[in-house]
Amino acid sequence: MTVSTMSFHGAAGTVTGSCIEIRWNDKIIIVDCGMFQGTRTLEALNYERLPFEAHKVSAVILTHAHLDHSGRLPYLVKSGCSAPIWCTPPTADIIEPLLLDSAKLQVADVERRNRRPDRAGHKAFDALYTADDVAACMGYVRESKYCDWNDLGDGCGFRFWDARHIVGSASVELLIDGQRILISGDIGEGKPILCGDAPLGGYDHIICESTYGDRTRENFLISDRREQLAVHVESTLRRGGNLLIPAFAVERTQVVLEDLIALFDTKRLQYVDVFVDSPLAERVTRATLRYRDNGADMLNRPNIRFTHDVQESKKLNNITGAVIIAGSGMCTGGRIRHHLIRNLPNPASRVLLVGYQAGGTLGAVLKEGALHVRISGNDVAVKADIRSMDFYSTHADRPTLLDWIKSRAPVLANIFLVHGEEPALSAFASDIAKSIDLPTAIIPALGEAWQLSKDKPATRICKARPDAQKCTAPRDWTGQLAALQSGLGDRLAALPSDKSRARVLAALAKALEHEAFR
Repeated sequence: MTVSTMSFHGAAGTVTGSCIEIRWNDKIIIVDCGMFQGTRTLEALNYERLPFEAHKVSAVILTHAHLDHSGRLPYLVKSGCSAPIWCTPPTADIIEPLLLDSAKLQVADVERRNRRPDRAGHKAFDALYTADDVAACMGYVRESKYCDWNDLGDGCGFRFWDARHIVGSASVELLIDGQRILISGDIGEGKPILCGDAPLGGYDHIICESTYGDRTRENFLISDRREQLAVHVESTLRRGGNLLIPAFAVERTQVVLEDLIALFDTKRLQYVDVFVDSPLAERVTRATLRYRDNGADMLNRPNIRFTHDVQESKKLNNITGAVIIAGSGMCTGGRIRHHLIRNLPNPASRVLLVGYQAGGTLGAVLKEGALHVRISGNDVAVKADIRSMDFYSTHADRPTLLDWIKSRAPVLANIFLVHGEEPALSAFASDIAKSIDLPTAIIPALGEAWQLSKDKPATRICKARPDAQKCTAPRDWTGQLAALQSGLGDRLAALPSDKSRARVLAALAKALEHEAFR
């Protein structure tokens, strides 16, 4: 008797680190192997030993290029995996520059952290992987078009369905142990292209993302979105500040540029300098343009300039009255952090967040209204204007997600909800529970494993890892410490007297001493 199981090694109770392991007989299939982003506790999971035998993996299936789905692929190969890594042709074209940039940032980050005085005498940090590991990983990449069936042997196979999230993004239909399993990947807005000769519906199990499971976005026209962007540009530049737009190099940067170009071409905006401070974004833009039937030429505009090296990036420190687009979208790394250090203390500048901000990330902390933040060891006062525009999200909202599942009914056994934070997961599960034609949703925790059966509810066979709740908490103790440290001197100085300052410090010292001896 054969048993098939599914384990959730990422994006369970959180929106990052997507990784699902499916076992049947001697086969191990891994769907996505992404990086964890957010709190230090969550990011530390990237450096843990993989929770499965990498050398025994039969196939890896990648839903799309974003790092929270692809970012640990080189580490997977470095750990001994020699299985083919299946993805769509656009994804195959995009992930190489994306992973090379990730490797470069990791190497630079560990070098910087190892040089810090407080690291003296401690074991040195190592990068998760290097450019050589990325090159080795790319040797295993295999391409498959949407709707083509791929036989993995022993009655097992898969096909990609259009997911409408970013260029090349896909949902994965798996046939294993006689069961049809559909893994959504990240779902976007808009009508997907269907596989005409394949049945849509009748899946045994659906695993669905829930990023915006608690949000209903208002309907909008692209013209409305562009008008809002124009207002942000004009009001910021009128004050003499810079408009900073943290944006992912894949898709988000290109869409923002398309909107700016349209505003310039229609004369809604006067020409202003736009700097894309991300060599990665230029490489990705060239790749994505190969898969667009039409669209603006973003690479040959006199007022839109892509920086190519660190020196060009540093010159932007002396610029005012410009739009600066830089990665990363949640401010977790990349060049946007340098621009934030310089521009956040300036009341004339504005930061425009145009994507989802996972809990614990710098982007989320800014969005929540922090008055001080700590960036790369620097205490930074937040006096700049912080705004956000959800219209740029490439994630489906609550009604669209529900419609996506309903259009794939009947679901014969289970719906698993992943890739969401707790409020979104609970709200979306509640919506599903109210739908009489859908089974009750399961919200798996990090590390859980489930036995799958055809036409029957799954059975949990392995509990969550003991620290699952701590790992997925929106803010860990390191984040709380950073919040306390940031601007501490200013806040103490604002107290009415030296006596009150001494009282606060004495109370803190006493509390630390008390906890140490509990």
